[in-house]
Amino acid sequence: MKLLKIPFFRLSFTSAERKEVLDTVNSGWVTTGPKVERLEGEIRKLTGAKYAAAVSSGTAGLHLALASYNIGRGDEVITTPYTMSATVQAILYTGAKPVFVDIDPHSLNIDPTAVESKVSKKTRAIVTVDIAGCPADYDALRKPARKHNLRLIDDAAHSLGADFNGRPIGSIADATVFSFYSTKNITTGEGGMVVSDSKTLINRIRHLLLHGMTSSGYKRYQGGNWKYDVTDLGYKYNMSDLAGALGLGQLTRFDKLQNKRRRLAARYLKKLANLTDYIELPYCGGRSAHAWHLFIIKMHPRRWKIGRNRLIRELDRLGVGCGVHFIPVYRFSYFRKIMKYKPSDFRVCEDTFKRVISVPLYPDLTFHEVDYVCDAIRWLIYRHGR
Repeated sequence: MKLLKIPFFRLSFTSAERKEVLDTVNSGWVTTGPKVERLEGEIRKLTGAKYAAAVSSGTAGLHLALASYNIGRGDEVITTPYTMSATVQAILYTGAKPVFVDIDPHSLNIDPTAVESKVSKKTRAIVTVDIAGCPADYDALRKPARKHNLRLIDDAAHSLGADFNGRPIGSIADATVFSFYSTKNITTGEGGMVVSDSKTLINRIRHLLLHGMTSSGYKRYQGGNWKYDVTDLGYKYNMSDLAGALGLGQLTRFDKLQNKRRRLAARYLKKLANLTDYIELPYCGGRSAHAWHLFIIKMHPRRWKIGRNRLIRELDRLGVGCGVHFIPVYRFSYFRKIMKYKPSDFRVCEDTFKRVISVPLYPDLTFHEVDYVCDAIRWLIYRHGR
């Protein structure tokens, strides 16, 4: 093989993104203002949600959604340990207790059949995570949510552009939170968005995201009443117009970006289809349209002479950057100190963690590079397979 260098992630911008950002710089107004308002409107259209509030990160959005539902000390929130730690940290920010549920072995999302057994009198919400861009099973999750009057909040950091049963992610849960971090399906550098059909919820989030103030700087800048009040202990979670401008530029080609992700994923699936004795390919149920934020394969350990970590090192030697999504939250030092969970409590999550590898998937990736990654995996099977 002629060696290539394929990073796990690579980002490029077009003139559309640059123009939106330059327009903002030239306007003289770079913090929260008209670009953010436009971005909120575009995300509402894309997701079918009635209301949207831009925030400084997906983590901030989760925190605000939970806080705006008055979830706090003494409450419990059911979620998955197979996620970025931010999901759990947002729950802890409110003072509530995260309660973990194991995952489905195929979708890697929270197992809805296990949720009911974790509901207690203290449970106030379920926070789902759409792993890699594959939507959770919302039909199944609505049952315990409705039965016990729980809020259903979607950590959709991976799933902008996905849909479940023909409905776009953002129009299903009580509140949906997107991340626009640099690696996500669109980026604002740092940032996120909370969408909901509840005007009350989004108005509350808007109030809390900027120090609990009754009027924003941009509104006062437009003239009129300069007075404002601070009526709540709020946060500094607002998105800047510089970030909003970058997101607006990205949205002009969102369909193109998503189409490229789908075509790259399809090529991976086709090229790796005859290697399923050695690796398990991503799965998303027939009712869902995947957003393809990540492409996660799982090793079949008994068919390999080497382990997952060695395989990642061997791929790196061949120039293929990889990741592991995710290290279960209960394995991190901080959470081991404050929680009583053990790896043995989550059999599926543990088994999954030990076998997963995320291979490169991003719109700037070429089909030739996908072929190279597949050939590298095939070569390593030849070298290290049983």
